[in-house]
Order: sequence, then C-alpha cells, then structure tokens
Amino acid sequence: MDPSLREIAGTGNIDALYSLIGEDPYMLEHIDQIPFIDTPLHIAANKGQIKFAMEMMNLKPSFGRKLNQDGFSPMHLAFKMGHTRLVLRLLETDKDLVRVKGREGMTPFHCAAAVGNSNLLFQFLETCPECVEDVTVRNETALHLALKNDHTDAFNLLHGWLRKNHRGGGNGLERKVVNWRDDDDNTVLHIAATKKQHQAVQLLLDSFYGLDVKAKNSEGLTAREIIENVGRQGLNMSSAEDDDTTTAKIKRIKKRTSRPERALVKLIRTKNGLSENMLNATLVVAALVITAIYQSSLSPPRGLWQGDNTSNLHHHLKPYYYH
Repeated sequence: MDPSLREIAGTGNIDALYSLIGEDPYMLEHIDQIPFIDTPLHIAANKGQIKFAMEMMNLKPSFGRKLNQDGFSPMHLAFKMGHTRLVLRLLETDKDLVRVKGREGMTPFHCAAAVGNSNLLFQFLETCPECVEDVTVRNETALHLALKNDHTDAFNLLHGWLRKNHRGGGNGLERKVVNWRDDDDNTVLHIAATKKQHQAVQLLLDSFYGLDVKAKNSEGLTAREIIENVGRQGLNMSSAEDDDTTTAKIKRIKKRTSRPERALVKLIRTKNGLSENMLNATLVVAALVITAIYQSSLSPPRGLWQGDNTSNLHHHLKPYYYH
C-alpha cells in the first residue's frame, strides 16, 4: 500500500484520502484485489480512527471482512488495541463482522470470550445472536474459550444468555452449544470439571435442557469421572457459599425434570411471533403450568414416601438421564 495512504489512514485525514482517490480512482480497488493486506480500514482500526474507519466502510465495505497478513480483520485489530467504541461502530455498520474468522478461526466474539470481556460479549449477542454458534479451528465455542482461560464471569454471561434466550429454536440452540465438543471431545462440562470451576459446573447442572452428563472425551472420561478423580487427588471443588458437593449436583441432573417445568420454558421460547389471541392463550397455559409446578411441590405422588420417614426419599427416586 502507498506509504502516503498508510499515513493518511493512521491520522484519520479524510480530506487527504479523497485527494488520493482523485489522483487514482482505482486505488482502493487495487488494494481489494490483494488477498491478505493491511487495508486503510485496518490501519484506521489499529489507530482508533473512528470517523475515517466509518468513511472507509462506506466506500469499501468489503475491507471489513478482509484479513491482513497476520490473519486479523479490522474488528480484530480494533478489539486487540482496546478501541471499544470503534468495535461497536463497526458492529452497527455490519453485525456479521463479529463472525469473521481470523487466525486459528477466532472471531472477534471468540476473542472477547477468551479475555473475559463480558460487556462486549453482551453487545455482540444482542446484535448478532448467531455468533454463539461459531467455533474455532480447535472446534471450541466461546464457552470453551471462557472456561479454558478461567473467565467464569464471561462463561456465566454466555450460559445465562443461552438459558434466557426466548427466540424460536432456543431449546435446540442451548442443547447444541452446551454439549458441543472440541477437538479433544471435551464439552464445557468436561472443561469446568477439569479446571475445578465449581460455579460453572453448578450452572451447567442446573440447565433444564439436554445436558449430556454421559458424554465421554477423547480419554474416555465423563465429567463425573473427572470430578471423582479430582476428589481422589484430595482437591476440593466445593465453594465457601455452598456445601452441596459437585458430585451431588451431577446426581441431581440425572433425575427427571418435570414435564411442567420443561413445558414452561418451551412456552416462553415459542411465544414470539404469535397473534394477540394466541399469546393470551399461551399466557393462560403458562399460568396453569406454574400452578401445576407449585401443586406438585406441595403434593408429591402417592407412594413416594413410605410412612413419615422423609429420609428415605432418595431410595424411591430413580435416576434419569437426558438423551
């Protein structure tokens, strides 16, 4: 690239840019023909020149998806250099820029998860929810990256978003992402168990939908077996706030989630797009579901307890595995 154009992009001089375009109208087109290059948008993004970057996006939006010789897009560079406002402006201009895969298949969304930037993760998810499905060359989701880099707050945000996502198809999306396996066949539950991240394990075990606790990684281990191995090594995974053991959490997730609970979440996730009459009917059913949950908690099925000894409760409950 012309050194003068590089300097103009770095200083954000829009007037000088158009002077160069006047001298060579095909200047930007020539740059775009090079597969991997620092475009003027890359230079502006690296320096945090917001106005120049927006001008360049207007003139040559394809630059937003182009990678430089280091494998980074303009949004990657803006994020790396801490230019958050520029990242958000690029996101507003083209939401799919957050899904551009750079070096090692890392998207800007992945980068935010890897460093634990919860604020940007939230903005990315709200603007482009599809980005949560993207994976790296190691087959890692953003949830994998957050846990592998010990950013439990970022993981909590990602997992919480999945659970509270009311868009159509939310059930399948949650099931798909929480059970996704990386190149070592590790799900996020395997990662959390291996790294002794108690809070993350607890959150996953509290999921309503489709957590596969029987999934085995490349070493043939389930998350439960990993936790048991950790316990045999004398390492404590319990938190100060919660005396319940992680193993107990795993046993609990094996038990059947009640039909009313599952129905309620499905109702919430499918209500969008309904007519007013259909929505009202849905709300009525939801109210009945909540009532059923409450009543079932007060009136357990006959035969569940024998006599008055409630300590025998667990002997009458059969474990349930999600499939």
